[in-house]
Amino acid sequence: MSNLCFTGGQLICSGVVTADAVAPGSSLLLLTGTVYSPSGIPLSGAAVEILSYHPDNPDEVVRLGLSFTLSDGTYALSLPRIPGRQYELRAFSSI
Repeated sequence: MSNLCFTGGQLICSGVVTADAVAPGSSLLLLTGTVYSPSGIPLSGAAVEILSYHPDNPDEVVRLGLSFTLSDGTYALSLPRIPGRQYELRAFSSI
């Protein structure tokens, strides 16, 4: 199992952060994480969405899941592992 961590500063300055990760031997992926505000406070009730893109056809987009953060800002998404696909994780703060 590998852990990837991005700071709010990385996300704000870059706009998009890309990471390569491999989860060998499983047909499912479990993504877990914490959503933070720019000031480093965990965000409760933020929406976390995962999308899948085909690398040869970026217009082919599939929404794989949606979750909401708990009071401590944590979330978990279970999704199918689709070989040859790229994933995008989006987080939206609550209103």
